Order: sequence, then structure tokens, then C-alpha cells
Amino acid sequence: MGTARQPSSADCWRDLSRFAVAADHEAASRAGAEILARGGNAVDAAVATSFTLAVVRPQSCGLGGSGFMLIHRMGHGPIALDFRETAPAAALRERYLGENGRPIPGATRFGGGAVAAPSQVQGLLHALERYGSGRVSRRDVIAPAIRVAAEPLIADRHVCRASREICDELTADPDFARRFSELYSRFTRDGKPLDPGDAVDRRDMVETLTIIAERGIDGVRDGRLADAMVQAAQQSGGALRHADLREYQVRERDPIVTRFGPFEVIGMPPPSSGGAVTAQVLQVLALHAAEHGAWRANDPASAHLLVEAIKHAFADRASRLGDDAEDVRRDVAWMTSQQRARQVLSAFDPTRTRPTDFYGKLATPEDSGTSHYCVVDGEGNAVSGTDTVNLTFGSLILVPGTGIILNNEIDDFVIDPETPNAFGLRESPRNLFSPGRRPLSSMSPAIVLRDGRAELIAGASGGPRIISATLETILYAIVCGMDLDDAVAAPRLHHQWLPDEIWLSRTTSRDVVAGLLDRGHTVRWYPGTGGHVQAIGRRGDGWRAVCDPDKGGRPAGE
Repeated sequence: MGTARQPSSADCWRDLSRFAVAADHEAASRAGAEILARGGNAVDAAVATSFTLAVVRPQSCGLGGSGFMLIHRMGHGPIALDFRETAPAAALRERYLGENGRPIPGATRFGGGAVAAPSQVQGLLHALERYGSGRVSRRDVIAPAIRVAAEPLIADRHVCRASREICDELTADPDFARRFSELYSRFTRDGKPLDPGDAVDRRDMVETLTIIAERGIDGVRDGRLADAMVQAAQQSGGALRHADLREYQVRERDPIVTRFGPFEVIGMPPPSSGGAVTAQVLQVLALHAAEHGAWRANDPASAHLLVEAIKHAFADRASRLGDDAEDVRRDVAWMTSQQRARQVLSAFDPTRTRPTDFYGKLATPEDSGTSHYCVVDGEGNAVSGTDTVNLTFGSLILVPGTGIILNNEIDDFVIDPETPNAFGLRESPRNLFSPGRRPLSSMSPAIVLRDGRAELIAGASGGPRIISATLETILYAIVCGMDLDDAVAAPRLHHQWLPDEIWLSRTTSRDVVAGLLDRGHTVRWYPGTGGHVQAIGRRGDGWRAVCDPDKGGRPAGE
């Protein structure tokens, strides 16, 4: 759709022959590559990568959050691990509603009331124990993260950007400096944003990670870490209890598998929304290609088709998706069917877009603050994983003495379906807050197979833009045949149905912009890249690993 963004450093991609890791921080990529070099498999390396990301990307993910993981094992079916947080059992929806019966502003975003039961450690150790190679121990895979935590974290552009965000929150509410003093004292300089090169002390993570290395899942179910997390949440008004940590269960789910030409695209099922949205869009594009030719980059008509398909898919997402349940599974099957794709295509007008209510009548909340990583090992096994604490620095609670930042995942639930949102629309009760439920997410880890072999591993961070960024990277790579670094750097568009506007990269071609405007679309410009993609693609007998240059990641491998 235009001229590719120029990477800020040639180090953002590498050609590798045996194995590869792509994460949005170089230290995390190196941690995974170290485990692969020692004989671990892709899952071992993914766990090492994720634990290290918890140290170096605290604004995006960590042990107080959660994640999704897709696993491809050669000769076996794909696996989808859901370790999304759950709403605390003692939390009541009424606590988030004011006297007028409407949601209290900020109640689900800041402080203990925003905290869902953290589940990141449970998910990572479940993956390691069930699908790791057995050739490296739990202590081995956590050791790189411990070493990284022992050294100062040097603030890069992304950490500084996050520091500015929380300084803006402090400006809006000066009481935050008292309520969240642990976080502000660590990630600001007396309430002012960090500068690039500033050192952040993460040494409290050394003991935290050592406890987990020694005790495993029990390290966060009881004992000092569990006590500290529960106490921090409760002192800030939350309902988190020890039972929420002890009783949490990782779910193994059937992934969403979509046939797209010679490829199989593997996506995450609910409570992720990314797999269903991606599958529906791909079905529409495949049907359209059979009659009119393949989707093309830098083409106004193709851009319009993609936007229209995405708008229908996001509208279906809003009204039909939520935590995994029988009715949600039934609607996912319908969303991703050829029947639904034909309906969408039959409604497609190549000359114009339609009013918002043509696509649907419900909207869902936005999430962000995520980190993605990809791993492939020497045997062809692959992992695509996304971790999150939801918004930047989650709930703003830094648990004293642990380095753990607690999520604010309650903000991803619908609190009151009868209260119109900012667009005057009501949100779907499918994602209604309830104790024990898991909120809907935009996280979209993806693995593309060809003849049973991993061809592309991809995913992104950045709220709903995760879905469009991952989808477009897949299209650029497997439909347009771009080298993967070009596919990751190519101009992107994003539409989430509401608000009714397209966000475009500033490098988008004039022809595409003019074509979209001529068809009645409203256009906005991304301030950055629109989702930060990490990807690994097959290249001959080896791999090309790529990290989105805007977030400062670097791949590693051999």
C-alpha cells in the first residue's frame, strides 16, 4: 500500500540457519536463543523469552499479567494455551457502578479494583512441564531472566514513552503519586519522564524469579510472592484473594485453523478475538480472489476490500465474542465459515463504504500494553506467544519488594451492558464482568503452516491494532511474497469498525489514500507504526527473524 518504513537499524532482522527468536527486546531474544543452543526446544526457549520480557518490558507484560501461546509441534496437531487472567471470585460488579448505576470512571483502570487474578507464571510453567523438551530444567530456562534482572534496565525509547504516559496520568490526578508511589519512584524521576539511557533498578526481580525457579507454580500460589500480590491488591481496594491464585487453571483449547490457498493459518480461539477476526477476513479475501484475483499491496481497490472485510469482522467480534462458552464457540464457527464470508462478500460494494450500523450495533473496549515473541527450533517446532498486563503498567501497582506489576485486566470486561458507550452504543453481554470469567482480548498469536511445516510465525502488540498488524504481515508475506523484513515494515491500515475511521501509516501511497477517500472512508494517520510486529519466516533451508524496529527489538539465533 506504499513505500515500506525504513528500519531504524539493520539489526532488526537476521537470516538464521538453525533456530531463531524474535522478541521486542534484544535481551529476551538472546535468552531464548541461549536455551535453544543448549538443546532446548521451541517451548523451552519461549518460556525463557517470556520470563526475560517480564524484566525488560515491565510496561507491557510480566508476572502480574497473563498471555496466550500457540504451539506447533512437528508431527502433532497445534495447541492453544489460554492463560488469560480471571476476575476474582470475591469481586462484585456493583463495586464498579456509581449511585446512578453507571460505571465509575477509572474504577476498572487504576488500583486494586482493576486487578484480575495474575496467571502468567502458571501458563509458562504449564507449557514448560507439558511441552518442553525435558533437556533443560526450570532453573535453566529462568536463569537468563535472573541474570538480566541483576543488571540495571537501561531505558530505551519505548520505556521512556511509557514513563511519559504515566506522568500524564499523574498530571491528571496528582494523588496517583501517593497511591502508586512504588511505581512512580521506579519508572519516573520525581514525577518527570525517564530519558533514554536512564537506569532502572529491577534487582527485586532476582529473588522473585529465584523463588519461581526453585518452587515452580507453588511459588506464586502461596508463600511470600502470593502474600505480597494479594496484600498489594487489597490495600488498593481490590478483591484478589489467595484462592484466586491457588485455583487458577490453564486451559488447553482447540485453535482456529483456516485454509488459505496452500496454507493453514493457526489462530487463537476465545477469549482471544484475533483468531476469529483473522479467519473471517481471510475467508472473504479467498472467495474474492477466486473471482477477481489475489489481494494486492499498494492497490486502492484491495485496501478498500480489506477495510470492508475487517469492519464486518470487528462488528461480529463485538456482538458475539467473549470468554469460551458453548454459545461463543457456536458463533465462532459461524463467523469463520464460508457461509458468513459469502454474506460479507455479497454485501461488498467496491465503490463505497457503508454507515456504521450496516455492519453491527455493539462495540467492545480496547486493550493495549502487550509484548509478542516468536520462536522456531532446529526441528521445526514453533511458538507464537503474546503476554500482557493490559494497559501501560497495568493497574499502576508495583508490588513492593517483588518487581511484579499487577494487571488492570478488569478494564477489558463490559461492566454495564445497559450503559451506552462513548459512541452511544451498548456493549455485548458476552463479555460481561463476572467472577471467574476471562475477558475478551485482541492478542493474536499466529502460525502459518504449509504441508505441515511452519512457514511463518507472527504476532504483535498494540491493542486492537494487534489484529490488523498481524493479519497484514501475513498477507504481505504469503500473498504478496515480500521478504519478511519488508512485510513487517510495510505501510499498515487499521479499522476496528468503531470509531468509523481508518488509521494509516504515513508512508501509505497517495493512490491508496485517494482511493479510500473517494470511497467515503475517513482517514487518520498513525503517530507510529500501528502495532509492533515480531515474526519469523521460512527462508530456503533456514529462517528470517524480524523485530519491528519501532519497539527496539532484535532477533537472535544461529
